[in-house]
Amino acid sequence: MHEIVQHFFSIALSDSRYPLSSLSLESKVMRCVIINRYTVSGLLISSTTVGSLTWLVSLIHLQEKRFVAALGLGILIALLLLDGFRDKKADGRESGRFRLYFSLFPGLLFLVYVYLENVFGYFDWGAMFMHVDAGILTPAVVFEYLLHTGGTILVIVVVLVGLGALKARGTLTRGLDVALMTFFLAANPMLTRPISAAMYPNPLHDFLSTRFVDITALTRPEAVAGAPKNLVHIFIESAERTYMDKAEFGDVMDPLLEFDKGGLSATNMVQLAYTNNSMAGMVAANCGTPLLMTYFTTRQYLEENSQFLPGLTCLGDVLKARGYRQNFISGWPLGFTGQGSFYASHGYSSIMGGAEVEAAVGGPGSTFGADDAQVLDMSLDVLRRAQQDGRPFSLTIAVSGGHAIDGYLTDKCIGKTGLPRQTPNILHAVKCTNMLIADFIHEAEAEGLMANTVLALQSDHLSAPSTVTDRLNKYDRRNFFSLSGDGISSEAYTGISGTIDIFPTILDALGVPLANDQAAFGVSLLGDRPTLAEVFGQARFDEAIYAEDVLVRSFWKLKPSRTDVAAKVELD
Repeated sequence: MHEIVQHFFSIALSDSRYPLSSLSLESKVMRCVIINRYTVSGLLISSTTVGSLTWLVSLIHLQEKRFVAALGLGILIALLLLDGFRDKKADGRESGRFRLYFSLFPGLLFLVYVYLENVFGYFDWGAMFMHVDAGILTPAVVFEYLLHTGGTILVIVVVLVGLGALKARGTLTRGLDVALMTFFLAANPMLTRPISAAMYPNPLHDFLSTRFVDITALTRPEAVAGAPKNLVHIFIESAERTYMDKAEFGDVMDPLLEFDKGGLSATNMVQLAYTNNSMAGMVAANCGTPLLMTYFTTRQYLEENSQFLPGLTCLGDVLKARGYRQNFISGWPLGFTGQGSFYASHGYSSIMGGAEVEAAVGGPGSTFGADDAQVLDMSLDVLRRAQQDGRPFSLTIAVSGGHAIDGYLTDKCIGKTGLPRQTPNILHAVKCTNMLIADFIHEAEAEGLMANTVLALQSDHLSAPSTVTDRLNKYDRRNFFSLSGDGISSEAYTGISGTIDIFPTILDALGVPLANDQAAFGVSLLGDRPTLAEVFGQARFDEAIYAEDVLVRSFWKLKPSRTDVAAKVELD
């Protein structure tokens, strides 16, 4: 039997030396079966590979999904026609189920870009290396992202293996392979952006340098005057204003409405370039600038000086000069994206991360550190001590419940959000965090801890791709920012603004004098002057941010006055 099967296979895969006319009926049937099976397998491989690649490309071209689908269908039909008209004698010359191909490595790079763009919502070399160096890749975070994106990773593997199978079949000819390699290289911003920037300097490269307002003078003793107000500043992970649409997301933002309506409310705060991750959002709100960086320069200065943006004068520097005791509390590890280094570099004397909060408060915490309930319990204790101290204080808090992909729901809120059970977990987590923040503020007010205090609430950035991204993308997405306290009237700022404008707005609310209402690139929303984003338009402003290459080095160079003066970290 074995010899018979071998005989039929040799006949079916042979060339013209065995014409069909010379074969027996059994041999003809067997050869037809083999050829048909070969054709069916070719159809399945081509369809699976092209379909998977089309789906992956559509993830980063959401607005052109129909066009991408039509293009994919056209490519599939062309491949099937090519496979059908291909000389069948080639079948016998191809061997194996997989062959290496020219476009393998370019294809892998392109699909890595697609993955990063889909998972994080953007790709930037500097930000990526900064996150890696600063410790974003904790085992728990990596496992969680792999768990939620396993399907996408599997589809990427299918594409890479499928192309190898098409190469082995001869469908992916040398010409097609080279064309595909060219496409992968040309369509990959990981490669094209730095090459383009090096070859064609953007005429806007110095646009921002002529519009930057340095406020270093505000840190000099002669600039300090008046009775200072206290500051409580809460960064709420991904809690964008878009969530306020009750018809779409329910009442997840309701716990914060009383504070939003009771003071200044920025209703048109867009996300500017390089303000789209947690660290970048903090830099924007504290320093009035997007997080400008060039990886090798930034890394060199960090390694040499252990300071984060030491060339910038930020909120913490101004308040330190006015005698403020400054505290930062976060559930994330202090090494996460350089947060601890940033606040230590800019006047904060007490800095607590997830490990310190867990040790002080106790409890199980979360997969990355301390949960929001623990962070806010610790914050209330710090606020009590700050009020007793008698010195002006600044308390900055970072909560993380709304973090993509599906949020971190604090145990304290399980079954208490009032949302339907089938609601995505991230919406439960967002509402839970907002409930905890409202409880924290109410308790502080009841104890008299918010007297003479400015309260700033904000989303650190728009939500990264999550389980509700498709629903968020149906609307014009905006960041959340509200400012309340003594002397701040209830009003809505409807002009275009960005998180960079939070910096001068807080300074203005604290009574710090500003020249022409501006600090760095930010403009106070309490004044009458339009923001730079409104004057130039978001598109042009973003382009100028991407092109900037004049100020970035000075931002990371150590100022002479800051040599060896990084704030000492206290773990209270």
